[in-house]
Amino acid sequence: MDHTPAATPRPRRRPLTLDVSWVLSPLLALPGVTSGVVLSRDGLILGGSANVSVEAGERTAAMTSSVLGAARALCEGLSNGADGEVVDIVISAGTGYYYLAPAGDRAAIVVAATGAVQIGSLAYEVQLQVQKLIKALNDASAARTPEAPA
Repeated sequence: MDHTPAATPRPRRRPLTLDVSWVLSPLLALPGVTSGVVLSRDGLILGGSANVSVEAGERTAAMTSSVLGAARALCEGLSNGADGEVVDIVISAGTGYYYLAPAGDRAAIVVAATGAVQIGSLAYEVQLQVQKLIKALNDASAARTPEAPA
């Protein structure tokens, strides 16, 4: 009979296929912004601020993806299918704000901020970072796609 102690299971840490955490840096520099996550539209984490654990980032990514999907469905439903595009979502909570913004059809950014944040400045800066994220994802996708034979 084997009496060696069983190995303690370790939490799984999946390497990010493309870490785009850098997109959050200018946002985290804004007064009042406390944390952020970058996610794929299907709810997988693509990056996060240093103070967000992998587990919290994964939960946040999954929930943000669901919220964005529900918002798109709401817009389509109330406009009789004429408008399914969501530009941003601001959630006002007791401790501050959660700002969500899709980045094209493949990703999104969500940041948390205290009530002291200038929401207009945050909105502007997030949209700037959304454009950079879209470009980075397009560039990464183009680099992975083999060129067609001549």
